[in-house]
Amino acid sequence: MGVDPLSPIAPVRLRALLLPIGKIKRSRFLSFAARLQAENVVRLGDISPDARPNRNMFSPLAFPTGLILYDLSFSVPPTSHLELFPFELYREPLVIIAIADGSELPESTGDEQKHPTPEGLYQLLEELDGVKERNPRALVHQLLVFDHHGLDKITNGPDNVLWVPPPQVSKATTMKTVLCDVTSVLLSELDGFAKTIQTIPTIESPKASSWGPHRNPELRPRPVDRLLNRMTLPAQLPSSPHGTHDGTPLSSNGSSPAPSDHETPTTFDEITRAIHLSSRTNSRSRAPSTASPKEHSRDRMSVSGMSATDRTKNRIKGRAGVIIGTLFLQAGRWPDALKELTEAVNNARASSDYIWHAKALETILLCLLMFGWAGMDFQIPSVLYPVADKSSKPSRDSTTPSSAGNRIISLHNLANLLPDLSNNILNLYTRAANITDEPLPQLVFSETVIRLARLMVSARVRDGALDDNALKHIVMNEHLVPLLQLELPRGTVLLRKSEIANFLYRALPLSPGADLPATDAVPIIVGVVAVLNILDLPRKKAFILRELLSVMVPSLVQARKIGAAEVGIHPAAGLASLSDTAFDVNALDTGSGNMESSVRLLLATIGEIYGVQPSSFYEWEKRQSKSSGVSGQQESSGYDSVASIAERAFRHVVLDRYGDLNLKIDVLKACINCCEALPDFNGVLRFTVELLQTIRGDMMLGEAIRSPPYLPQDEQVRLLNNIKRTVGAGTRLGVSDLVAEYWDDFLVRDIQLLSLADPKKPVRRSKTELDAVTTSSDKAKKDPFLYNPFAKPTSKALEMLTVADEPAPFQVTLQNPYEFEIEIEHLRLESTGVSFDAVAENFVIAPLSMQDITVFGVAHGEGSLQITGCIVKVRHCRTRRFPIFKTFWKPEPEVKFKRTGLGAKKPLTERPVSWSSTTSKDGKVDVKKGPETSTCEVKVIAKQPSLVIESMSLSQSAMMVLEGEVKTFTITLQNASSCPVDFVLFTFQDSTTRQLQSALSNRDLLPVEIYELELKLATKPALRWRRQGEDPSDCSIAAGQKATFTVDVLGKPGLQDTTVQIDYSCVGAAPGELPDIFYTRQLFVPLTVTVNASVEVARCDILPFSGDFAWKNNIDSPAGIDSTQKPDVLLSTTENDPFSQVLGRLGNGAYGPDHCVVLLDLRNAWPSPLSVWLRVSEQTMATPPPDATTENDAEGKYSVDGELQPGQVCRFVLVLPRIYLDNPHASIPVVNTGTRRQFVVSANKLSFEAEAASREAFWFREELLKRVLGGWKEHATGREGSIDLRNVRLNNRMVEAMRLEDVEMQFSLTSPSSSPETTDAVEQTGRSRFRVKTDDLLTLNVTVHNRSSRPIHPLLRLQPSLRHQPNNIALDLTRRLVWTGMLQQALPILASGESTNASIGVTVLCRGEYEFGASVEEARLLRPSFDDDGDSAARYNDDGIMDTFGADVVRRRRIWHAKELCIIHASDS
Repeated sequence: MGVDPLSPIAPVRLRALLLPIGKIKRSRFLSFAARLQAENVVRLGDISPDARPNRNMFSPLAFPTGLILYDLSFSVPPTSHLELFPFELYREPLVIIAIADGSELPESTGDEQKHPTPEGLYQLLEELDGVKERNPRALVHQLLVFDHHGLDKITNGPDNVLWVPPPQVSKATTMKTVLCDVTSVLLSELDGFAKTIQTIPTIESPKASSWGPHRNPELRPRPVDRLLNRMTLPAQLPSSPHGTHDGTPLSSNGSSPAPSDHETPTTFDEITRAIHLSSRTNSRSRAPSTASPKEHSRDRMSVSGMSATDRTKNRIKGRAGVIIGTLFLQAGRWPDALKELTEAVNNARASSDYIWHAKALETILLCLLMFGWAGMDFQIPSVLYPVADKSSKPSRDSTTPSSAGNRIISLHNLANLLPDLSNNILNLYTRAANITDEPLPQLVFSETVIRLARLMVSARVRDGALDDNALKHIVMNEHLVPLLQLELPRGTVLLRKSEIANFLYRALPLSPGADLPATDAVPIIVGVVAVLNILDLPRKKAFILRELLSVMVPSLVQARKIGAAEVGIHPAAGLASLSDTAFDVNALDTGSGNMESSVRLLLATIGEIYGVQPSSFYEWEKRQSKSSGVSGQQESSGYDSVASIAERAFRHVVLDRYGDLNLKIDVLKACINCCEALPDFNGVLRFTVELLQTIRGDMMLGEAIRSPPYLPQDEQVRLLNNIKRTVGAGTRLGVSDLVAEYWDDFLVRDIQLLSLADPKKPVRRSKTELDAVTTSSDKAKKDPFLYNPFAKPTSKALEMLTVADEPAPFQVTLQNPYEFEIEIEHLRLESTGVSFDAVAENFVIAPLSMQDITVFGVAHGEGSLQITGCIVKVRHCRTRRFPIFKTFWKPEPEVKFKRTGLGAKKPLTERPVSWSSTTSKDGKVDVKKGPETSTCEVKVIAKQPSLVIESMSLSQSAMMVLEGEVKTFTITLQNASSCPVDFVLFTFQDSTTRQLQSALSNRDLLPVEIYELELKLATKPALRWRRQGEDPSDCSIAAGQKATFTVDVLGKPGLQDTTVQIDYSCVGAAPGELPDIFYTRQLFVPLTVTVNASVEVARCDILPFSGDFAWKNNIDSPAGIDSTQKPDVLLSTTENDPFSQVLGRLGNGAYGPDHCVVLLDLRNAWPSPLSVWLRVSEQTMATPPPDATTENDAEGKYSVDGELQPGQVCRFVLVLPRIYLDNPHASIPVVNTGTRRQFVVSANKLSFEAEAASREAFWFREELLKRVLGGWKEHATGREGSIDLRNVRLNNRMVEAMRLEDVEMQFSLTSPSSSPETTDAVEQTGRSRFRVKTDDLLTLNVTVHNRSSRPIHPLLRLQPSLRHQPNNIALDLTRRLVWTGMLQQALPILASGESTNASIGVTVLCRGEYEFGASVEEARLLRPSFDDDGDSAARYNDDGIMDTFGADVVRRRRIWHAKELCIIHASDS
């Protein structure tokens, strides 16, 4: 593990190079190196001094408390750094430690020796000699053998080989002892090295032009030449009698020849440096220039006899003093270093040696920092102050630790002096370039700026103080804890961020022609970025990082090409990510695979500052890798979760509004170019996906408006091809798992189950629906309210159904918000519940569109299935899960901008800003609404059978019927599946049903019309069905068997087409035990029906009929009919004698003497003769069979027959008994047709009288239809049918003719003078007709009968009058008619069904015809009793809803008039 080269105390460290030697494994070498690196700080007091008197210049005894800091690294320093020797000694490794694995050596053979002598030791020593030849500048070459067999302590020998025991037997101080032994040798060698420095005539300053791409140590094998490798030799050697040219000394290029032409660079550092130097050489060759005059005026010292001035002596002495002081500093002799460096500053200042003057000041600063870190007191030399007197003597300025001041005060003063001292050092470097034309190499200048800036940053973080935490951070790189003091000490200098940043910018190369190769420019830029990161200046950091990419990418591309061409391989074949074994030695300190990840982290940092859409998947992986026990599959599922997608969506919205989009695109393109230059395949894929996510238009495509991405279409296609090319290259090189992350989280927009074909489609059926179809006319008890808020709601939503083990089509809607095609390799529906398989492969989504694809899935069980998303494998992308986002979501823009600057790219956090901003008016927290997911819920039903229609008796699916006729046809079904059928139901949909339902939708219909429509819809279906066979109720069909069903078709007007719907299923229950919900499949048989007219009712009328026929039949015996012989013979009339038998039976029935006449005009609309019959009954009757006219029936029925020719209209006269209705104003019933209505009332706002008349006509019409039936028959063809009499309508006159009043009044006239022996004085000639003699005393009896169900308190009124006279004469009965008693009499209360009599005496004085009228009026209204609930029950209809008709009408006393008057014909005796 190497030390930070840009650390503020990097020049303090002694560089030691660790090299593997012999047979050793990589892991073993790293473990041995780690043991050494753990003890990199050595105390001088622990080092054994060299006993030789001439090697005590760096004796540890002079300053035992001093410390030596080692830089133990196993990486060879770059060539450009070694060219700075001896100006910067810390770059050159002075110690070479060769590490060998003792376990690989055989055991020692000699037991008498003090140290092991295995067989392979000689080979290790030979290899060590080779290391010495390759590293001639190192002062110490030490061989360490670790973990040899049988070794339990440190052993030395032979040839100074150190044997290190294994950790199990080592002590705590073992490794420290090893380093102390190595350091002891090093301090001895430093003595000679320092003396050599003091004796050399001239020390050259570093020059940028002296850098070479390659060093050749083999040219200087001798120690003296090795030390003088970077020192300028005299221009004229002693052996030459004349000077060479103008006495210009040879440059360092002369002492270090350039490499030969046949030598090729072999390392990445040398490759890039060669590129840089070649380009620089070409540019100079194109623009040659002469040397500057200042080049010849440089002060150099010649050893060939030329006398030196004081200025030159001071310069030589000052430069040597800087080197010696640096050696003392590295060797831990800090007081001696401070003394030497202070003197060197004075000498350099006196000789105007600006470079070495600045170097000495920087080294003194480091020396003081080491004093402070070690906890020692020190005093700041006056030479560090910029205002120090230049003529001051060195003796006065030199200080020693013995005369040091207080440590805390000195550190405070040093912190305050640090800004001015740093600027002074840089100004001296700049002055050297401007005045003496000795520019400091850009590398040295930039590193110095960064080190000084890091010192100032450390002081600033600690609130302007160099305290213990800051010093430990500077020296040992410990964590720097920020400090904020409430009160600063007086005189504290606290720099601002901008001042340190401006100071730091001086480290950047001014231009590409600054003679700085990429290998040196990149660490400098990175160091600048690191300081800016501590200062928390992200925008400045991002700007510098962009410059870093502009430096890295060209160099990486060119170096890869040159290196691959020299080796003879493809440029992409040397990827560390693809072949880690080839870079094991070069990556000892980084580990396998860390290079690409670290570069990607750097690039991601750039993009994050600019607001680029980050790679969410890599962030998720990084976050999940920190938590233990999470598998990769769980990580991916968590990344694909709805919460993660919503979080990314909100972050995308925030970042999309932050920053400049063009800058983001440029940054991402630079990141892609950098990853391609490495090449890093994963990085290319990552940043290409980020670019696609950044340029996208809409997150979700809408139906109408779709915003395209920001980049043109050709660039989008280029990005997609870049992904394809990268994945393809990785696959060819053996990386099978190299895939990109798909860039759109909202790929799946909808999933729906498509409807199956009608024969296969399952339909939800309920037991209540089945009951509505199959039950009789008896109505089930229903809720009186259609809407009941307390009732349990029933879901009527359309269910998504599929059948187990059968393929079902699903429609998947996918979106592509980009202008290139998306290739889907594999798509699988993800579901929960029953086992389910649905896969689609190899299809393409069109550009910028929402596309529907069909996926067939099979469910392997019965139950609930929820499809939650899709598992999709997009070509060249990772297989991942996509939820369903059906609802369109578009982020709402922020109305109030409360975050600006860098804070604007952070997502909103849940924090209570204020009540007005986080709460609405009702006090609820205003929560952001993100994208909503949906699921496709499918119910899987059990396996179902499959029926096919094998045959039908109809050849063309068409038939013709007459009105009222019934025809039949058969359908044969075959079970073509392996599942049996145990439920079959036929339902029919015909044109009449549609017409009736359409008519019912009219809200302006009257209740009577609604009843008629619903009755036709419910009681007279056009089609009926039954099964042929022994058991018609058996509806089961075994697997592979057949069944035949018969369908009856009734001819109804308006029937044109019909559909036979066959529902079948395997319910698994008996027909009477069906579940509440089950599922069926359906077959449909369309049928065309032509209905022709047969017999129509042209006209109907009802007339009153006298009761005299019935009275006559009651008092006289039948003349022409022998009722005693055949009492049950059904009466039949003919055209010759239509009335005789009917009239002869009136009054003999049980109904009563009151009758009416019904006239029916029937027309034959069929072009063939038809025989018509009408059947009449005094009581209600059901529909008889067609042959009822020829069979015996109950008493009180008769029929009327007739033959109708085509087009003939014939009138049929029927005599019906009059009808009494107790409640003719009852509400009109509601037929149970499945169409629920809350109320059935008139929509036309009829008056009370009109509504009452309408209801009365309805009920009397119903009674008429119950007593009259009709039918027809065509004898030629045998066709027969019924006549529809429901078209008959009644008016008020017809109703009056049919109605019987609540109160019946009958008259009888008797004479007290009549006796059985004499002739009756009163002769009755009709029901209410009498013949009397004048002057006879007569008694008129009136019988009042209550037919109603309620009691009546009657008041009888009689009105005598002359017949056939006007009113003024008819009421003048003076001397014509007299009576005894009151014409108006109050009768007792009549209960229901009771009768009472009233009589008056009457005497006719004059012959003529008289008539008595009678009327009964309610004397008073009687309250209904609580026991009698007949009236209250009549107030409710069939649905239990109370009838409010007449509720608001005031009850009045009723009056009834006698229908027949009592007629008295008086004659003289």
